[in-house]
Amino acid sequence: MLRALPYKTKIALLTLIPLIFAIVVIAISTVMQTTELAKIQAQNFEKELISLKEKELKNYLELAYTAIINIYEDSSLEKTYAQKEAYYTLKKMEFGQDGYFFVYDYDGINIAHPRKPELEGKNLFNLKDERGNLMIQNLITQAKTGGGYTRYLWDKPSGGKSIEKLGYSIGLDRWNWMIGTGIYIDDIEKGVAEIEAKAEKTIRNTLLLTSLIAITAILTTALVGFLINLSASRLASKKMRALTHKTVNFQEDERKRVSRELHDGINQLLVSVRYKLDNAKNHLEKSKVTSNVEIEKTQEIITEADDILSSGIQEVRRISRDLRPTVLDDLGLSSALNSLLNDFSERTDINVKYHNETKNEGFSYEIETAFYRIVQEALTNIEKHAKSAENVILTIKQKRHFISLSIANDGVGFNKQTLEKTNPDRGLGLRNMVDRTELLEGHLTVNSSLDKGTTVIVNIPV
Repeated sequence: MLRALPYKTKIALLTLIPLIFAIVVIAISTVMQTTELAKIQAQNFEKELISLKEKELKNYLELAYTAIINIYEDSSLEKTYAQKEAYYTLKKMEFGQDGYFFVYDYDGINIAHPRKPELEGKNLFNLKDERGNLMIQNLITQAKTGGGYTRYLWDKPSGGKSIEKLGYSIGLDRWNWMIGTGIYIDDIEKGVAEIEAKAEKTIRNTLLLTSLIAITAILTTALVGFLINLSASRLASKKMRALTHKTVNFQEDERKRVSRELHDGINQLLVSVRYKLDNAKNHLEKSKVTSNVEIEKTQEIITEADDILSSGIQEVRRISRDLRPTVLDDLGLSSALNSLLNDFSERTDINVKYHNETKNEGFSYEIETAFYRIVQEALTNIEKHAKSAENVILTIKQKRHFISLSIANDGVGFNKQTLEKTNPDRGLGLRNMVDRTELLEGHLTVNSSLDKGTTVIVNIPV
């Protein structure tokens, strides 16, 4: 599958895939580190707050114990009286919005509860919270061991819902009492939740930023690649046009050289031979030695040779003109086109009209050569394929930004697409005209129909 991809696509993939992979790895690593950092931060936050809460609870309970220690240790007081005094003292003691002290005996019977007096006198030893924890038993157990902390769920007086609570309890062993208090730690849960929410927000922002960076990097890479490809394509196109231009110029120069050689070399030799034959013919006519029969025979042979040489001279001239008409170099485009059109009209008996609407020719060598070759090719196509053509109109106009040439005939037209499919060889002439036009960054249009003839329009920028 990869082998079938274009080379430029492979280069793009080799650039983008490592980039995307690196960005994904960085994003995953950042998310994992942020999550882990948030987890550690939440744990440290919770530990620190719990530690503060524990110290706070212990201080509160020490205050409560201090408030009743004289009653508890006064042996002169009757136990029932002393317990009653301690009971009232503890019920009156409160701290904060939801802070109070509660008392249970070691059997789990509630002795004092400031917020829920309806529980007093009830055995709650087997009472469980919503998580299934035997909270009273755990509080009593911690009290018997000299004091300790217990976590459980309990209804919050100000909220009415079961909230996480941290309790601390101590024991009065002579009375078999457990005195305890607690602090709701839902603020810790809120703090942890806020840390987690911030971490999630940070992760989302990180992923969003990473995505934006990835998209920007990919688009930038793609844009740079596109610009490089575009620049390379333009450079290659420019080099190709320059190479084609040099090739065409070389061909034209070579044609000019061959044309000159034919005209100045072979053609002169043929003309010289013709003169020699004419001279020999004249001598025979003046000679009295040879019989009349031999003279006439010799004259006939010389005449035939002269005809052959005349045909050869005309053919050499035609080849020379087709290769590179000297009139194009000597007299310019209009004269060359007039000569070309006159020869075409004499050869085909087709009426030809030529309109040159340019104010001042002054065309470049390349444009003159291209126009001449395009007209030459168009006339050849008309002669070969435009059956029943009676008129040909050639028009050259110079507009503001381009030079326009059009050559129209009223013969049988054609369908371009059908022609290229059924007879591709017939499209070579048209292809040559298009190539010459595009070489000069121009545009060639062919309008043709079977009943309205054909018009070739060439526009070349100046």
